[in-house]
Amino acid sequence: MLSVFVKNLNREQWISDAAYYKAISRGFDPYYELSDWLAAEQDYLTMLQLNDSLKNGTVTKMGLRQLAKP
Repeated sequence: MLSVFVKNLNREQWISDAAYYKAISRGFDPYYELSDWLAAEQDYLTMLQLNDSLKNGTVTKMGLRQLAKP
């Protein structure tokens, strides 16, 4: 049970940090907090998919392109 809590905490921290860096990159313009957060969540999910692909040896160029999108 504790490991699930730690994983969720790491997930939330990763997304929070990523959303913060997205806000920095656009100069902290107001009213974009939600879109920064949602984009960071999508980046997190994409990263997880890529990690699974790397473990399985099934990384594709399309997958790498998707992760590299701004």
